[in-house]
Amino acid sequence: MKYDGAEHWVSVFEAATWEEAAMIKGVLEAAKIPVMLDRDSLNKGYSLSLSVMSEVLIKVSRNMASRAAHLLHSKSFNLSHD
Repeated sequence: MKYDGAEHWVSVFEAATWEEAAMIKGVLEAAKIPVMLDRDSLNKGYSLSLSVMSEVLIKVSRNMASRAAHLLHSKSFNLSHD
């Protein structure tokens, strides 16, 4: 998905799966923070493997990054990242 001004978006979370990314996206959108999910940038420069292909970056506009990070840090998602 392309967004106007996508170069002004920053990563605030790296989800291990598409399902985890969708959950984080829902939390941020419920707080009125626009979200872009980006799996393509993780594949650049890497060999294609299942572990790389399944990771998803959650991006928000630069001016919302602090708010998004604070919200995500304040939530307990019981997510384990090995």
